[in-house]
Amino acid sequence: MRVLTKKSFIEVERKYWQNSTAIGFIFTLGTVIGFLVGIIIVYQILYTDVTDHLAEYATLKAMGYKNRYLLKIVFQEAMILSIMGYIPGCILASFMYTGTRNATALPLLMTTERSVLVLFLAITMCLVSGAIAVRKVQDADPADIF
Repeated sequence: MRVLTKKSFIEVERKYWQNSTAIGFIFTLGTVIGFLVGIIIVYQILYTDVTDHLAEYATLKAMGYKNRYLLKIVFQEAMILSIMGYIPGCILASFMYTGTRNATALPLLMTTERSVLVLFLAITMCLVSGAIAVRKVQDADPADIF
C-alpha cells in the first residue's frame, strides 16, 4: 500500500497512462508524425516561395549581399509562418478543449506549459523546414538567372 498526495497520485497516473498503455504510445506516435508532417508542409511552402523569388535572391547576391543575409530572410519567413500558424491553432485548440471538456466531463485544460511547448515546437518545426529550404537560396547564382 502506498499513501500519496493528490499531486503525486496524479503524476503516477499520468506516467502510467503515458508509458504503460497503448493509448500513451498512440498519442506520442501521433505527435511525432504530426511534427514530421508539419516540417514537410512548411518546407514545401518555403521552398515554393524561395523558388518563386529566386531571381530576387540572385539580384541581391549580385548587389553584394552575402548568403548570411539571404538566410536571415528565409528564417524570418519561417518565424512568421510559425507565429501566424500558432495563433489560430492555439485559439482553435482552446475551443476544442472546452468543447471536449463540456461533452465528456473530463478535466481537460489548455495549460500555459502546454501552450508554450506547442509554440516552441512550432518554431522548431518551421526553423528546421527553413534550414532545409535555404539550400536553394545558397545555390542561387546571379549569372544563371540572367
